[in-house]
Amino acid sequence: MEKLIVIVFDEEATARAGLEALRDLDRHGEISIFEVQTIAKEANGAVRVIESPGDPRFPVMGVSALVGTFVGALGGPLGVLGGAAAGALIGSIVTLSRADVADEFVNDMSTALAPGKFAVIADVSEDWMDPLDARMKALGGLIFRRTRSQVKSLHHERDVAVYRADMERLKAERVEARAEFLGKIDAELDRAGKKLERAILRERSNILLREAQRDARIRALRVKADQSDGEVRRRLEARIEELRSNSEPSASSSQT
Repeated sequence: MEKLIVIVFDEEATARAGLEALRDLDRHGEISIFEVQTIAKEANGAVRVIESPGDPRFPVMGVSALVGTFVGALGGPLGVLGGAAAGALIGSIVTLSRADVADEFVNDMSTALAPGKFAVIADVSEDWMDPLDARMKALGGLIFRRTRSQVKSLHHERDVAVYRADMERLKAERVEARAEFLGKIDAELDRAGKKLERAILRERSNILLREAQRDARIRALRVKADQSDGEVRRRLEARIEELRSNSEPSASSSQT
């Protein structure tokens, strides 16, 4: 299951140890890391990205922009970030709402990540919580999780339904309306139609984005699976199948 994981630490040394523990879990197939970043909360409330060397033995896949967006939400504008990581994060096109990361979750993290604290933030696929929990709790990490839904966005569905209902109401009202009110009703119908069209286009765009992300994750997992064997390969294959089973109707099949 795909999740956003945040582990808050009191010291930079334990945060770095937490990152290495995540990488070790990835190498052994306990989790699959799509993106990971270590950050510090400065005294002035700004977020500082802690640069970490990569792991050539089993590198992070780099097929997600969620962590960068979330870091920006925790620390304010992405412009507060420094170093090479900032350039990559500023270009993020994924919004937290598309990833089903609600404001409440951001607020919880902002509270836990007080000035002077450190955090490891990761976008992962995780089959069960125990391996990660055991490693992080041994380091004194405070763990937060948010499951990333792969189903289509319900709030966009709701927008489409509301605008369609408005149009049906206005059409029914027009049938009974006196001539002097037809112009006003037609103007409202036009506005409702444009809102409906925009809502449908937003949902199509979101579907295409989710399809592209899913396909990139599958390709990255496929590369790792081909480089692995035994239980690690089996776990990676299972995650590939889970991603495939979570596919949704193509954007081209959305009703207008």
